Amino acid sequence: MRARRNSQTLSIIQEKSEAVGQNINSKLIELDLEMVACYRSQDGEVELEPVFKSLFQSRIKVVIPVVRNRSMQFTLIEADTKFVPGSFGIEEPTDLNYVDPFQIDLVLAPLVAFSSLGQRLGRGGGYYDGMFIDNDKTVFVGVAYDFQLSNEFCSKANDKPLDAVVTESGWRVFSSEKLEFDSRD
Repeated sequence: MRARRNSQTLSIIQEKSEAVGQNINSKLIELDLEMVACYRSQDGEVELEPVFKSLFQSRIKVVIPVVRNRSMQFTLIEADTKFVPGSFGIEEPTDLNYVDPFQIDLVLAPLVAFSSLGQRLGRGGGYYDGMFIDNDKTVFVGVAYDFQLSNEFCSKANDKPLDAVVTESGWRVFSSEKLEFDSRD
């Protein structure tokens, strides 16, 4: 799945990312959010630049993950934040302003694959799972391309299930009590 994601041309990634971003932005305005966690993309992941731009124009605070000593933390960013290459080659802010993950209302998480039951296959480090497995407050949303749907993997007890996933085709909601909009839009 990672190879397929990486084999997409830059123009296809940008086109699909724009569609995913529009789907995300159309729903985020319906939710009462104070803080959203996003990510800086790599390896052909969905790019969240359209989402960043929209969030920076709103009152919603934006955080992204950084990894230090095999531990993930979230730091605030703003439209003028400067970035440098960090862990795993992922861009990180030059200035770190950490936040408690329980302050995050909604997480937009990258993934390798997702299932029709809301299981998420990440890169195998367990960073998002470890951070949010015991957090029932934060809405956990996977961000993917349609082709990343797969039922050929199994989740483990310590894997955090998705509340929803958003692709270029729209939203699939697995936990409707956390997301109060119609997933058929």
